[in-house]
Amino acid sequence: MNNRSQKSEARSQKLEYGNISFFILYSIFCILLITLASCGGGKEIKSLPEGQRRVISLINQGHKYYIDGNLSKALGYYKNALELSHSIDFQEGIVKGLNGIGTIKHASGDDEDAIKDFQYAIQISEKINNKKLLSDSLGNMGKVSSFKGDLENAIEYNQKALNIAKEIGDDEGKAVRLNNIGMIYKKQGRLDEAIAMFNDSLRINESTKNKGEMAVNLSNIGGTYEVKGDLNKALEYYKKALEIDKEIEYKRGIAIDLKNIATVYKAMGKIEEAEDYKQRAERIYKVLEKSKTPL
Repeated sequence: MNNRSQKSEARSQKLEYGNISFFILYSIFCILLITLASCGGGKEIKSLPEGQRRVISLINQGHKYYIDGNLSKALGYYKNALELSHSIDFQEGIVKGLNGIGTIKHASGDDEDAIKDFQYAIQISEKINNKKLLSDSLGNMGKVSSFKGDLENAIEYNQKALNIAKEIGDDEGKAVRLNNIGMIYKKQGRLDEAIAMFNDSLRINESTKNKGEMAVNLSNIGGTYEVKGDLNKALEYYKKALEIDKEIEYKRGIAIDLKNIATVYKAMGKIEEAEDYKQRAERIYKVLEKSKTPL
């Protein structure tokens, strides 16, 4: 079964496969990327006052530690960013800090506190009329709601975030929300609707050449076909995801793809192929463990 989700439902919602902490981290990974993307870049950052630039630098440092699996370090940077943002009344920075802290809390299993952070982020985003940050914060609430099994609210939050992304022309945000709604549909057993959502997200990611997210979409489609019992289709999409993850050299994604392919081969009764892919995945997992990257 698919062990991968996307930027807010990041790589499959399923816990069956293994390490729950890995699932939570990976599921949150894309939320964080989307939220941090709104930090700006290049010329925009250079034109900001020094304090605001420092906030963005702290957020980005936190992000790097998060990706490396060092949650305590990441949390420290997000808290410093939040404190500095308060001291200079940088409202956008406050929202980004809250989203980062909430993301870490959710990854650590503290959903109730994470919800408080995300709700506060939503309130500030509405107050300052920053629709991009509002969309991101709503998406974060949708992620937590989905994880807690509150699927109706999860759809509502993601739909609101999607509507805002459409309004402001945020293609990346649209792709994320469509994928997340697809993951919720998959949880509800609405498999054909889920595949349609994943394909809509995939088309956007193809148009923006976002290969990492294309791999996520392809993996989610494969996982849904696996649930439907169409193992040949599942294998086809998992292999497409693997091809892209290899192209961008995303080790964790490669390992997940290999494991998913192994699972399908095993279900097909192709034990030799299954064992080959499983061992290849395990070798990568060992490398990641040595580098203290969570699985």
